[in-house]
Amino acid sequence: MALSFIGMSGVGKSYWAKQLARAGWLHHDCDEAIGERLGELAQPNPDEDPVHAVGRWMGMPWAGGYDEREARYLALEREVTTRAIGQLDESGAVNAVIDTTGSVIYAGDELLEKLKQSTRVVYFDAPDDVRSQMVELYLREPKPVLWQGMFRPEAGESRGDALARCYADLLADRAGRYRALADVVLDYHALRRPGFGPADLLQMIDG
Repeated sequence: MALSFIGMSGVGKSYWAKQLARAGWLHHDCDEAIGERLGELAQPNPDEDPVHAVGRWMGMPWAGGYDEREARYLALEREVTTRAIGQLDESGAVNAVIDTTGSVIYAGDELLEKLKQSTRVVYFDAPDDVRSQMVELYLREPKPVLWQGMFRPEAGESRGDALARCYADLLADRAGRYRALADVVLDYHALRRPGFGPADLLQMIDG
């Protein structure tokens, strides 16, 4: 079985991909691969999570040079996702999971079609209340975000207010894109039932 996990940052994709890896699955971590390719440009500080280092490098959407860094990140995303799909073909019958980034939906129609042809695309849904919590977390601890033109401050609006409003809009837009791409949609709360494990996850995906 070949799976790809899609969904927003923090929804649980990496947790479940690592659970499958512990069960012997081949695991392609796209976030990690991008961080490795960025190298010294996004070097973590002591005790800093690598994803936050990438966030510092990317910067906020109003920062000088943001558009160029966003384009570079997206090019790396296409590269690592293409490589992960190619490794699926090389591995043959091995069970494998591609843990995509939250912005894989911007990788282009051709690459997304390859992802659908090579894997069962599994969307980790985030209901409205969870998306609200994600906005609050992002405002406290910004992560790298590809805005793709969706940061649009209104006249008289502070940067903080614009960031909160536009990030919520971005997540809502992404939710529709994820759902359109997915073969399977997983319920956020069902995944968090007591005792729910990898076997239950695979049964849910098959079901």
